Amino acid sequence: MPHSITRAVVAAGGAGTKMAPITRVLPKEMLPAGRMPILEHLVHELRAAGITDVLFVISSGKPQIPAYFGSGAAYGMDFSYRVQDDGAGPGAPVLAAETWTRGRPFVLAFGDNLIRGAAGSDTPLQRLLAGTVCSVLTRVFPADSIPAHETLLGAADAPGTGPAAVTFGRNLLDHTHARWVHACAARWLLGPFVFDALRTCPPRPTGELYLIDAVRRWIAAGNHLTALPLRPDDLRFNCDNWETYHDAVAALRR
Repeated sequence: MPHSITRAVVAAGGAGTKMAPITRVLPKEMLPAGRMPILEHLVHELRAAGITDVLFVISSGKPQIPAYFGSGAAYGMDFSYRVQDDGAGPGAPVLAAETWTRGRPFVLAFGDNLIRGAAGSDTPLQRLLAGTVCSVLTRVFPADSIPAHETLLGAADAPGTGPAAVTFGRNLLDHTHARWVHACAARWLLGPFVFDALRTCPPRPTGELYLIDAVRRWIAAGNHLTALPLRPDDLRFNCDNWETYHDAVAALRR
């Protein structure tokens, strides 16, 4: 079914310290994976989902991104750029995009994550856009083997046994004693509510602003979050470290 969401915010401001020293001269999002940079895979993913306007939120140390992608005309899209200081946290790119979104729902995508659906089927992002505002793609992990630095939501059924989507309401974002857990998979469908929610969130002790804290406030106010799990044959690589990046490169060679 056609949808009216045509805007996406791409967060690409992280310093990439875990992949230094190469990230001192080349953004992690611009590392090659197959025949194109990681970030270009995301551009094609957005275009396939009907996105026409993209705002890249980058740091001042990443001039390679606008130099490579330009206006977006080569992709039949319209690209804009804003600069956000490093270390501001994953919620900061969202606030930086407030006026650009024009009060409409939008996709939030993290630029160092490469996601690819199985051939011949709808992409994960296309499935996400068929749902409701305040939704997120997730990867389901066993609770005893969750990779480091994943943002966790609530309890999940084992992959392939549960419903296509799970709705989390007040007090349900809890994975205590769960055998399987939903972890955010770097693609969100958000609405204007998120800006006020972020402004009411105090930064964490590190000074960083976290999107998940704003979503928790949204849920605590009586709203809901929909978690859409990736299918077993969907690929997702969080390329913020060398091991995962090498896995992505190997998968794209097959």
